[in-house]
Amino acid sequence: MTSRPNEGEGARLAALPVFYSPRMVADARSFSPSAAKPKAVLESWRALKVPLEILEPQPVTEEELCLAHEREFVREVLGCLRPNGFGNRLPEVARSLPWTSGAMLSAARKAIANGQVAIAPCSGFHHAGWAHAGG
Repeated sequence: MTSRPNEGEGARLAALPVFYSPRMVADARSFSPSAAKPKAVLESWRALKVPLEILEPQPVTEEELCLAHEREFVREVLGCLRPNGFGNRLPEVARSLPWTSGAMLSAARKAIANGQVAIAPCSGFHHAGWAHAGG
């Protein structure tokens, strides 16, 4: 029995697929710099002259966020009624969350499709739980 190779196997990427949008970036005014990292990371890669293919991420929906988090928690964080993972209720942070999570999901889908790699310049999302945010 022979296995079928991934569609992307054997092919070389001309540039790294990077899912990024300025809508992913927020000034969280907090202990953590993570909300501002996407822009800084992208700029550092560009300074290193890494070949990049910048792709617009698809933001996740509230329903998609509810697959990973309790529904009321999602509504309250996005509605600025409960502190987010940066310990505040800033609207700019709430607006960035679907884009940042969407960038990670878009990159995962692209990597599966190309059988190689895709990236999203964001971090920190492993701290949250079902019904709580984390720093």
